[in-house]
Amino acid sequence: MRFIKSTRHPFTDSARKRAALIRKQKTEREAMPLFAAEIAADQRSSDDVMQTRAENWAASEARRRQRRAERWRQARREIDAMPPRMRRKVRAAWDGAPYPADPVYLLDFLHELRVGRRSINALPFTPKPVNARGYSISIGDQP
Repeated sequence: MRFIKSTRHPFTDSARKRAALIRKQKTEREAMPLFAAEIAADQRSSDDVMQTRAENWAASEARRRQRRAERWRQARREIDAMPPRMRRKVRAAWDGAPYPADPVYLLDFLHELRVGRRSINALPFTPKPVNARGYSISIGDQP
């Protein structure tokens, strides 16, 4: 079954992010000049803020990947619950569908089949070899 492997993007600490943080903190202090000293005392250092952002980024990335994996598992459960003949047809249709190999697209495809908006015998596309992005490929181009 075709799918797109989820990419990982590590948090990058850059000079631009640090400069933006400094500008933000300066704007916060200048917004209330009478309390500038108290506001400055409460503001964290650039290193602390970047460390927190990196930790939050990693946690957010893990949650995003977990949600995506759960969607794939949900789609696989739905397909596995189908009768064998229907399962083969659905998998063949999905493998030849012009949609990106994303769990959201697969779940939508399954939902449309389930509610009768789409019939497996009358698909709006002709199943043909496609890559993970849903673009047609010739038989010789397959890995």
